Amino acid sequence: MNKVLIPVDGSSNALLALKHAVKIYGKDTHTEIHICNVQPKIYRHIGKFFSKGDIQEWQAERAKQAAKSAADYLENAGVSFSFTYVTGDKGEALRDEAQRLGCSRIVIGSAKKNTLSRLFENSTTAKLLEISDIPVEVITGKSIPALERWGIPVIGAGAATALVAAVID
Repeated sequence: MNKVLIPVDGSSNALLALKHAVKIYGKDTHTEIHICNVQPKIYRHIGKFFSKGDIQEWQAERAKQAAKSAADYLENAGVSFSFTYVTGDKGEALRDEAQRLGCSRIVIGSAKKNTLSRLFENSTTAKLLEISDIPVEVITGKSIPALERWGIPVIGAGAATALVAAVID
């Protein structure tokens, strides 16, 4: 059985990955599509004001809302699927869920970004590629904006030059 995990968050990139997975794997009767949403962990100092049940209910509602467009797409395409949500660090939670389900691959949608942007952001894709033993298939979305493509590397090079100049003096 080929099990495919697709992280969904309501974004256009997640929907792009879902459409790709349906096109490639969705017609195979030996493939299970599993969509998963990751909810943030509630910090203890905030969680002490709410019951555990209220927090779980809130997270479940947010997860269902984030997965709604993906679920609608799969239903309209006539593809059977399952849905869960998990909490915690996105990369680790997705890897753990894929392992728990016995998935053979993870298909994730990602925006095109340069290396410096991924370094400073908490990129779920980069984290999954780093920690997962399960193959990760990355489906990229639109091109990055010109400011991010050129501005961030130029700023980074300028900062590095200033740092080197300060160390040399």
